[in-house]
Amino acid sequence: MARHLLVGVLATALLLIGGPAFADPPITETINEKVVNTFVDFLPNTCELGGPLYTFTTTNNRVEHSTTFDDGRVHGGVLETGTFVAVPLEDPSLPTYTGKFTNRNTFFVENGMVVTNTTTRTVHGTGSDGSTFNIHVTSHANVPPTETINDFFRCH
Repeated sequence: MARHLLVGVLATALLLIGGPAFADPPITETINEKVVNTFVDFLPNTCELGGPLYTFTTTNNRVEHSTTFDDGRVHGGVLETGTFVAVPLEDPSLPTYTGKFTNRNTFFVENGMVVTNTTTRTVHGTGSDGSTFNIHVTSHANVPPTETINDFFRCH
């Protein structure tokens, strides 16, 4: 009797240990691309919105990465690093800026809902008049399924 019990326990343990090996492996995707964009926006030289408009031309490398699990969970992120030129749109007496930037966004999705999302952006610029700016923005949101959203935003 003890032998049958031991065989039963061992068989169950092996099934539990080996069970995950039979699940489909996660699907991982990575996309690398070089991106050039032109758009009009405010100069990101302060944490306040507004000011004169600039025409931006950005050139950057973009990497999108995601891992999708068999149970529907998704972990992913986007990383962009590049350079920019910002030319004043309406007032040619303003300096033209050149610089570098990094954008990073990571997320986790469960049951079709974004559960966490974190974004950081860092921009360094130098004006044609010698002026400079550095700015870093971090935002994060955590969305529990049945509770209020927890989030924060920091700009410095």
